[in-house]
Amino acid sequence: MYKLLTILTFVLFFDVVSAQKRFFIKADSLISAFYYNSGFDTTYVSRPKQRFMVAVHPDFSSIGVTIGRDKKTADFYTDLSDNIGTFATYRGYGFGYSFKPRKGRKNDNEFNFRFFCRRFGIETDFCRATSFSSEINNGDSIINIERGDIDFKMRLFTLYYVFNNKRFSFPAAFDKSYTQIKSCGSPILGLSYANAEMKTSKHDFEIYSKSSGIGIGYGYNFVTKRKFLIHASIIPTLVLWEKNKVYTSQGLADLKYKITDVGIYSRAAVSYNFTRIFLGADYVFYTTILGDHSDVIANFSRSITRLFVGFWL
Repeated sequence: MYKLLTILTFVLFFDVVSAQKRFFIKADSLISAFYYNSGFDTTYVSRPKQRFMVAVHPDFSSIGVTIGRDKKTADFYTDLSDNIGTFATYRGYGFGYSFKPRKGRKNDNEFNFRFFCRRFGIETDFCRATSFSSEINNGDSIINIERGDIDFKMRLFTLYYVFNNKRFSFPAAFDKSYTQIKSCGSPILGLSYANAEMKTSKHDFEIYSKSSGIGIGYGYNFVTKRKFLIHASIIPTLVLWEKNKVYTSQGLADLKYKITDVGIYSRAAVSYNFTRIFLGADYVFYTTILGDHSDVIANFSRSITRLFVGFWL
């Protein structure tokens, strides 16, 4: 009886294992069919043949703010922040995690996410910084802004649509879920939303800014015979809606909408593909310019630089 139960247990175990194997094979077959047949032009774009990709990417970021009236302006910049992130994908579907290798800027933190498919791209960026420093020339006096005096928060959301999406690939430059075979470019439509707050308990000013806009730009992937990929894109954005207020010792300054209010979203990347390894770097820069020097000008900027090394498995 004991032997019979043992045999039945092994039979059931191997039957379950076999069923699970058949399930994963079928699931992989369905995912692979979609992975390789998503409507792109195979003369210009291809998919990596390997199922898995793992990458490591050190990131470096900074924030800049300019605020002023007439010839009296102040420039604020944070220290450079560093993170180390890892990213893994299966047939183009992936997840990532990042952390600070050292304490870095006091109380500074950030979260950024980006996803590019063939037609669309989404980027979100949430950051908080307290490491600003500056000297403000206030006519007959100078105000020193020390690190930790300012609490700054910025939220960015951008959505992109690639018109020539069958031949031009955003992911080829940034997450390597596609491979650009021949050089190609495309017009790009961009929608954006930005929200910034700057507060201080030691000095007499506060800034609140919200804006959204739409823009049209262009991106290009240049591919060399030696498997280098060089990407550049820029999307000038017209601000369609905004709500901005600046509080100072002189009272409230309400930045009214101007047709000259703009945002600029740009990015660049370079990478080299070996058979199973790729190396590269990318750079993303956002800036929003509101107002003019005759009244009150406010400029918020954000930059992120990533270095990466990845492996196809």
